[in-house]
Amino acid sequence: MANGKDKRKNTERTRSKSALGRGLGALINEQSFTRERADERGERIMMLPLRQLVPNATQPRQEFDEVKLQELADSMESQGVISPLIVTSTERQDQYMIVAGERRWRAAKIAGIDRIPVIVRDLDDAEIHRQALIDNVVREDLNPVEEAMALERLLNDYDMTQESVASALGQSRSAIANKLRLLRLPEPILNMVRNGSISAGHARAILALSDAAAQSRAADAILAKQLSVRDTERLVKKMTVPPSPRTEVDQRQKERLQAQIKEVEDLLRRALGSKVTLDESHGKGKIVIYYHSSDERERLIDRLVGD
Repeated sequence: MANGKDKRKNTERTRSKSALGRGLGALINEQSFTRERADERGERIMMLPLRQLVPNATQPRQEFDEVKLQELADSMESQGVISPLIVTSTERQDQYMIVAGERRWRAAKIAGIDRIPVIVRDLDDAEIHRQALIDNVVREDLNPVEEAMALERLLNDYDMTQESVASALGQSRSAIANKLRLLRLPEPILNMVRNGSISAGHARAILALSDAAAQSRAADAILAKQLSVRDTERLVKKMTVPPSPRTEVDQRQKERLQAQIKEVEDLLRRALGSKVTLDESHGKGKIVIYYHSSDERERLIDRLVGD
């Protein structure tokens, strides 16, 4: 009896490992799962051919890194598609629109996968857009500019507040506000963030500069000198503190004062027979008399206080 139980357990482990290798679809008893969950959540899990799926033209992600897509495709070839896409029905009976997961769909095509697991939800247009925005932000599939634009759409198009967006995404309100600040930058700098030439940290440091021209100069310096974010913050600080104005009159006055001090130092040196320096600023300062022995010190004292 014990041997029979062990054999059954080993068989179950083997099946589980094999199923995991083939992806989520192999773990799902599709018909029973659909019947059990459809009434509860208004959604169905299905395995659909890739040809029946079409992208969402209004989805927030606009750029797909080919290298990362290939890496995901390689993972899918060995592990299968672990996370299902979210889709919704279209007017065509055999077609579904991708609400969230277009990157996985693209990678599956590269990997040569024919069918992919999906969650089918009944959504109206507003729900489609809102779901796509939130899913992309949560998955961190967006570059910082796309993420900021997605957050802005949640605020403007769906009457959400920064607090409600933060709650939906599990982030702080200050984090949401900080990401939205990127959109204040000029388009050329936003393009640098999009293509990864500078980071979001660099961009936020540049925001401390008040005008677009100064921001562009800082961005150019980051690229030319390969500045870190900390270096950029120091650069911006220097650019925001105006240098003290120094006119020709100021310079002439400084030179005249230095000449007068030198003249007094020479006069005292001759009178005392020892080196003397003056340290003066704004009419105040000190006179320093140098000596090199106790005898010389006594001589200077007699000269200064003697009759």
